[in-house]
Amino acid sequence: MKKYLTLVLLAGLMVPAASAQQQNASQSGAQQDNSILGQYRREKATVAYKVDHKTAKRRRVATRKGNTELKKKDNSNAVNEYRKALKADSTYAKAQYNKALAHSRLGQNDTAIAYYQKTCQNTSATKKLRVKAHYNAGNIHLRQALAARDTGGYDAQNLQKAIEEYKAALRLDSKNADAKHNLSLAKQLLRPENQNGGGQGQNNQNQNQDQNQKNKDQQDQQNKDQQDQQNQQNQQNQQNQQNQQNQNQQDKQNPQDKKQQEQRRREAEQMLNAMKNNEQQTMKSVRMKEASKERRQGSPTKIEKDW
Repeated sequence: MKKYLTLVLLAGLMVPAASAQQQNASQSGAQQDNSILGQYRREKATVAYKVDHKTAKRRRVATRKGNTELKKKDNSNAVNEYRKALKADSTYAKAQYNKALAHSRLGQNDTAIAYYQKTCQNTSATKKLRVKAHYNAGNIHLRQALAARDTGGYDAQNLQKAIEEYKAALRLDSKNADAKHNLSLAKQLLRPENQNGGGQGQNNQNQNQDQNQKNKDQQDQQNKDQQDQQNQQNQQNQQNQQNQQNQNQQDKQNPQDKKQQEQRRREAEQMLNAMKNNEQQTMKSVRMKEASKERRQGSPTKIEKDW
């Protein structure tokens, strides 16, 4: 009997121990499962991204050089340095973003947007970097839409793309005030009254057309005035040329005319001298006759000399 009771007691003591072991085992398994699940969630949220030390150094050095050139506003050299960084690691998000920024400053909008999109799609990029990439891409589209609108056109496609980029930025950061402001501006520009063919857009287009027509009329009038002035100048040149020809011809004839005039003048002088001599002889003869007549009559007459 004592032996039986001893076995029962031993069995009772062993059952709780086994239960404790099973509980410990189950808790250990649960902790292991939770650890695996947590690790899976962390890997899903931030994908493991590792490169070797040599590659990391090359991309880091090139990116820093590119940042230096970007601060000096030497955007071309900055692009070259970021290209070296991406050659070492084509998925380096910082180099992608900064290369897009350098292209944007160079006015290469399509290339800049392409690299902003790569940054947004890069799973290794931080949320802050992706927000800035969406925001900057939206700004490029908005600038292009405004540039087209200022020249009398309307670019609804770029406005729609800008709206999508600002919304994507706000989905990542709902408190981004700049993205909210630009989104509101893009939506306002996309309203029907601002579309081409109505509202202010149509007025701007009509004003531009009127100004272009006015400029064309002024240019035509200016060309006409210049043509009239040129015709008058040509006529004046022709008249001057004709006058010069007449003068040259007259100069050729003048020596002969002058010779004839000189000869006629000499002949006239000779005739005048002869007439004077004849008159003097006649007067002398008359006076001599009168003097002779007076002497015969006995009353001397004083003879006046005419020389």
